[in-house]
Formats: sequence, structure tokens, C-alpha cells
Amino acid sequence: MSTVMETTFTAGEVTYRLTADAVQAAAARLAPADSADPHPNRSWCALIGSHLYYVVDLVEEATGATHVKVKVARLRLAELGFPVFALAWNTLLTQGHPGHTG
Repeated sequence: MSTVMETTFTAGEVTYRLTADAVQAAAARLAPADSADPHPNRSWCALIGSHLYYVVDLVEEATGATHVKVKVARLRLAELGFPVFALAWNTLLTQGHPGHTG
């Protein structure tokens, strides 16, 4: 587990503070990605407790930020020690998605 207790990121012109506690509280308010109604266009998830949650949803819910980039969300959650996963198939496995990896 990571020893990092908080991290920051910038969305727009605002810098936001993200903590592991805020992420866990956000997860308690969100429907898990592995629920009966998954989002059809999201690939990156973080494991919080025993459920998967979409990384952007978690970070936005935890901080109140909007328009958080996928790359920022996944890297900041990983920095806090949360396991991050991508659901991938076809060329996503061999080439990645430039909007998520670049």
C-alpha cells in the first residue's frame, strides 16, 4: 500500500486536493462499475474495497472537480495506492488508447 496520503491535480485553472479518505467516501456514494448497470463507454476503473469504480467518477465525486482527464484520474488514484485497471480488447491491448495513455 502506498504511503502517500494526499495528492493534487489541476483541472482547468483550479488545483484540487485528493485524499484516500475522500476517495473512499466518494465510492460509498457512487454505484460501482461492476453493478447491474455499467457505463458502456468507460474503460478505467479503480478497486475500492470489493468493487470497481470508474476513475473519473471517483475523482470528480471526491473533489467536486469537473472535466477531469482519464490519465490524471488513474495516475492520482494509483499514487494513493488504489489498484487501477483498464478493460481492454482488440487494438486497445496492443496499442493503447492515445487519449488515456498519452
